[in-house]
Amino acid sequence: MAGNNRAMITGVTGFVGKWLSEYLLANGQEVYGIDIGETCPYPDISYRQADILNTDSLADFFFEVIPGYVYHLAAISFPPEADVSPRRSLEINIMGTISVFDAVRKSCSDSIVLSVGSSKEYSREYTVERIPESSYPEPVDFYGVSKYSAELTGLQYVNQFGTDIRFTRSFNHTGPGQSPLFVCSDWAKQVAEISLGISEPVIKVGNLESVIDFTDVRDVVKAYYHILTKGKKGEIYNVCSGKGYALGWILEYLTEKCPREIKILTEPRKLQMHKTHGRMVGDNTRLIEQTGWKSTYSIEKTLDDLYDYWSEELKKS
Repeated sequence: MAGNNRAMITGVTGFVGKWLSEYLLANGQEVYGIDIGETCPYPDISYRQADILNTDSLADFFFEVIPGYVYHLAAISFPPEADVSPRRSLEINIMGTISVFDAVRKSCSDSIVLSVGSSKEYSREYTVERIPESSYPEPVDFYGVSKYSAELTGLQYVNQFGTDIRFTRSFNHTGPGQSPLFVCSDWAKQVAEISLGISEPVIKVGNLESVIDFTDVRDVVKAYYHILTKGKKGEIYNVCSGKGYALGWILEYLTEKCPREIKILTEPRKLQMHKTHGRMVGDNTRLIEQTGWKSTYSIEKTLDDLYDYWSEELKKS
C-alpha cells in the first residue's frame, strides 16, 4: 500500500540514484533498485538487473516488493546523446517510462510514482525572470521531446487509470560524482587535473554567457522525496534553485582554486554540444508552497565539493 517505507528506484546506479538511495536510507526507508548493469555498488539496497523496456520483468520485481514509492530515474540523461541516437532516446525515455507505469498498474497500483522530467521541456528563451510550470513547453531537441512526451503520457495514466504520478521538470543539477560530460563537473575535473600537474593549464569551453539555474544534487533528491510524501497527484513541479548563475562566473570560481594561471580557449565542438540559452532559471514557488522543501546547499559549497571530489578521485589513480 502507498505510504509504506519501501522505495523502488529505477536507474539506481546513476548519479542521482546514488544520492537518492543514501537519502532514503538515512530517512528510514527500505530501498530497492533496478538498473541495466549486472551488479550494484551499494550494499544497503536490494538490487535487480532489469531492462526498463521489459514490463513483465519490472512487474515481477514490483510485485515482490510492493513499494510505497517508485522513483523513476532511468533515462538517457545526456541531451547530446539523444541527438546522436534519437530512436534509442525516445524508446528509453518514453516507452521505458510507459513500461514503469504499466508495471505499477499491474503489480502495485497503490504506489506513488515520481516521473522525472527536465527543464529542456521548455527549451527556449523566456522573457520572464523565472519560468513557472504554467509556461507552455516547446522542446526543440530530441531529449526535450522525449521528456515532454513521457510527461503527457503520464498525465493520461493519472486521468484515465487513476495512477498516482507526480512529475518534475528538473533544472540543471550537479555535485560530487557527476559525469564530466556535464559542464560543472567537466570544469571541476579539468581544474583539478591542472592543479595536480596532470594536464597543461588550458581549459576548452563552450558558451560562457548563459545564465543557468543549478541545484545541488543533494537538494534535488530531497525535493523528490518531498514531492512523493507531501506533493499532489498529477502535479508538475519545477525542481530548481530559482537562482541563475552565469557560466563564466562558475568557471572563474573554479579556476581560482588552481595555483597555476589557466588559459581559457573556446572550442567549437563544445559550443555545438552544449546548446545553452541566454537565461534558463526556474520558478520553484509551487514546490516550496506545496511540499515545504527548501534548498540548503549554496552554489559555492556545491562547486567546492565537486572540485574536492575530483581531486580525490584523481589522486587515487
